[in-house]
Amino acid sequence: MKFVVIDGKKLGAIIVVVGLTLVLFGIGTNLGGRIRSTAYIQSNLGQLKKYNIDNLNISYMLPIKWTTNTEKFSGNEIIYHNNFNDNKSIHGFVQVWNKNQDLLKFLNASKEISEKQNTIQNYSIQKIKVKDKEGYNVQYTIENENGQKFNADEYFIDIGDKFVRFSFYVNSKDYKADMKPIFKAIVETLKV
Repeated sequence: MKFVVIDGKKLGAIIVVVGLTLVLFGIGTNLGGRIRSTAYIQSNLGQLKKYNIDNLNISYMLPIKWTTNTEKFSGNEIIYHNNFNDNKSIHGFVQVWNKNQDLLKFLNASKEISEKQNTIQNYSIQKIKVKDKEGYNVQYTIENENGQKFNADEYFIDIGDKFVRFSFYVNSKDYKADMKPIFKAIVETLKV
């Protein structure tokens, strides 16, 4: 029979380190959401304003300083549309669409149509999860007929028989890498 001798000091140190690691992990998880949602405040975007789409039980938030205006479209494909603009370099919109096909098929068809009308570069699509909803993040650079280039960062969130689209466009010369976390933090304000 073998006896294992355990050094009490080493065991105590290991227990303390593991305990501190668990405490820090718990605090980090708890603060993670708050830190992410304050990305817009740290970027001088100020406080957020809540937008409710009452008939659909959907809400989201945009910086209160941004200018917005809703539009109505004929047909039944786009059932909600709200343009936004930071009055500097960011513009875009939030939409709710009736989903009549698989979301990935819709995105691939949209890419084909857009490539016929515009010059698209650096196109990428990646699967994402926003809270408990599946979706896609699409990024690309688009050049309009005047030769202006814009960085596009779009989020398509599947909510069953509909999907929510957040589209952010920034003039390429004004685009900064720290805008991506701001856009993501705005998308994560979505409640369905």
